Amino acid sequence: MVGSLEFCTGALGSRLVLVLGHTKCGAVYGATKTYLAGDATKAGSALQGLLQDLGSVAQQAQQELGPDADGDAIAAHAVKVNVFHTMGFLLKFSESLREGVRSGKIQIHGGIYHLETGNVEFLGQSPLQAELLESGISVPPSMLAGGQEADHGVHGVRTGADATVKSDEALRLLKDGNERFAAGAPTAAVTSKDMRKALVKCGQAPHSAILGCADSRVPVDLSLIHISE
Repeated sequence: MVGSLEFCTGALGSRLVLVLGHTKCGAVYGATKTYLAGDATKAGSALQGLLQDLGSVAQQAQQELGPDADGDAIAAHAVKVNVFHTMGFLLKFSESLREGVRSGKIQIHGGIYHLETGNVEFLGQSPLQAELLESGISVPPSMLAGGQEADHGVHGVRTGADATVKSDEALRLLKDGNERFAAGAPTAAVTSKDMRKALVKCGQAPHSAILGCADSRVPVDLSLIHISE
């Protein structure tokens, strides 16, 4: 999500980001129901990790409406809370978006599309924007796979100088790298002259051999975010 918006605002020149929620959102209503029932959900994928955050959205919605609010009212309000939550996520974890907002080149606004009428309720900018612009974080904690770093090798790229990676560990690296790609939070560095020299001197040593579709719309080396290097 963050990576896609950075592409739109950078390569495509878009200057307005509109975070648009909608009424009767199944994900928000489901997460609210789960929260109110006291059920805990364990994240098993990048998407589930992001959806898990909706529990805090439901909690905030309940607190704002008070103890007498029923489940449907809380879920409906949680849609609005989630729009501001998403705006905060973007500002908190993307330095390029923060810089664009600071300079006045980019604005991030929220809105809710009402399914019943077709009208969009424009919510404006985040009331916490000034605070969020002070963030120095670039990678969402849930995308760090328990805080484990990617294996980029002793030269910044995997070569024959690096130890052999066991198959279970290689699979973890692939999964972790894809989570970062899906979240728009890559950690791989741009290939440098020193990396190329190390590859010539020490030879390539990818930890995995990947067979992919020749007609793939996303190159495997991008979707797995260079962790095979």
